[in-house]
Amino acid sequence: MSNAVTRSLLRHIPSLLSGGLIVCASVYPISAFSSNPQVGTPQADSLNSSSSSTVSFAKIPASAEEIVLSVETVKVSLKRVPGAKEMNVASNCPGHWNVSGNVIRQVAFSSTAKGVSIRADATGAQAMVNGKIYQLPRDSDGAVRSLKIESGQVVINGRKLDPIPGSDVPGPCTGPEVLEVQIPESYKGGLVLSSHGAADIQVDSWEGSKIVLLIHGTSSVEMGKVSGLSKLVIDIEGQGKARVKGVSTKALVANINGAGTLQVDGGSADMSNATVSGSGTITLKGKFKNLKKSVNGGGDIQVIE
Repeated sequence: MSNAVTRSLLRHIPSLLSGGLIVCASVYPISAFSSNPQVGTPQADSLNSSSSSTVSFAKIPASAEEIVLSVETVKVSLKRVPGAKEMNVASNCPGHWNVSGNVIRQVAFSSTAKGVSIRADATGAQAMVNGKIYQLPRDSDGAVRSLKIESGQVVINGRKLDPIPGSDVPGPCTGPEVLEVQIPESYKGGLVLSSHGAADIQVDSWEGSKIVLLIHGTSSVEMGKVSGLSKLVIDIEGQGKARVKGVSTKALVANINGAGTLQVDGGSADMSNATVSGSGTITLKGKFKNLKKSVNGGGDIQVIE
């Protein structure tokens, strides 16, 4: 990577990292992950499998304040399970995943990506080099400084970084890839979901706390009824799609940049903000008080009471 490209990337990263939760150019604060115990990633040579059946490989305690997922092109299911005491994480390609505390992150894929890219998602800023993922450390002000990518190596302040465990040894598992997360029926923590590529995500009903959905590419998310929320944020980039079957929240924030679609089948919010840039459409059915709307382009925002 040339010095000019490196300088260009570094100019943009501090602004991306000025908040807590970072996904592309959107910034949302989230609680710290360090309070939760770490769950290791299974060894790729023993767990990478092309079998269509899923293998349980990690647990997350029900005491976690929220669940954070960062996924690519994968079929995801978040299911409520009566009587469950903790979250159970399973996949048909378990070696492709890293679970640390309350963060579930896809780190390897059925086909390894080539080249170099830098992006930010629900778990911070990362450099991706020929399929390997490097978490970029930040200074106290949230900025990433002195980043160099040379000869396939990622260096910060003269220190060579190691790839995230699991991403340096992608296994032979071939798609379609599946991730299943079983959640106690009584769990009322938050949910932060960042999806890229062409992920297909199904989420059961949800109650309490805050939900943040960040949908990129051609990913789609379908949720059951969500209630008792302090805030629901849905941010769509590109041609992503989201449908929520019912909403009860104090605040609703809905943004589309591109040709995506958002449909809320029914519900209410005490305060709402909806924006469309491009040809996307937002359809809200229900009572959404104090709604502020903004449309830039050929898109549309419809409110049906």
